[in-house]
Amino acid sequence: MQKTEIRRRKARPGTERFAQIAEAAITCFSDLGYRRTQVADIAKQMGAAAGTLYLYAESKEALLHLAIMRLCEVPFEGLPVPLPTPPIGETVALLRTAVAQRSRWPVLDAALVRPSAPTLQELTAIGLELYDTLAAERRAIWLIDSCSLDIPELGELHRDIMRGGYLSSLIRLLKKQSDWPTERIAIAVRAALEMVTWTAMHRRRGDRLHADGITPANESEIRDVATQCFAAALTVVSD
Repeated sequence: MQKTEIRRRKARPGTERFAQIAEAAITCFSDLGYRRTQVADIAKQMGAAAGTLYLYAESKEALLHLAIMRLCEVPFEGLPVPLPTPPIGETVALLRTAVAQRSRWPVLDAALVRPSAPTLQELTAIGLELYDTLAAERRAIWLIDSCSLDIPELGELHRDIMRGGYLSSLIRLLKKQSDWPTERIAIAVRAALEMVTWTAMHRRRGDRLHADGITPANESEIRDVATQCFAAALTVVSD
């Protein structure tokens, strides 16, 4: 019993340090992208010397893996110290698993299986589902988006599975009510997505609210207006 308690006391500082490093890495990779981020940047972000980071992660690749573990809510207990450099495939696989678990769209999926065209009320509900998911997962999306140009595997995940998959589903839904060419429907969908994406995510960049007077107090109103605009933008394809 005594030895177990000693091991736990020894493990706790390492676990907390991993969490601090991961948070700093998330900020830097999201702000600068993968290529521009240096180990020294992450050290500066957390107020430590670069040498300290190498005690816990042996490379920038390992720091990215820590950041993604944090975003995917994978516990740090039991990690080797320092964390060795993982193959990029292992890091992306971790993220793919999290995306598969979290990117669920029950409202959209239900609308897709119905033969009838979606109503304005249904489109608004789809917008609410999208808004809430983007707001909840914004930190992971920022990191993936910022690093996707530098890491092809992340770019593929972002383009084909996250954004591309959702875009294709919305286009299929709207084709039920429109004889517009697919290219024109895609333009309407992208415009609607941008409205929700900005309000749910980009005005919160770095969790600092945009300097346009928007405050947490009117978050509910922002959510409501954004999703109604989303639905209205998609109804145009039936005209």
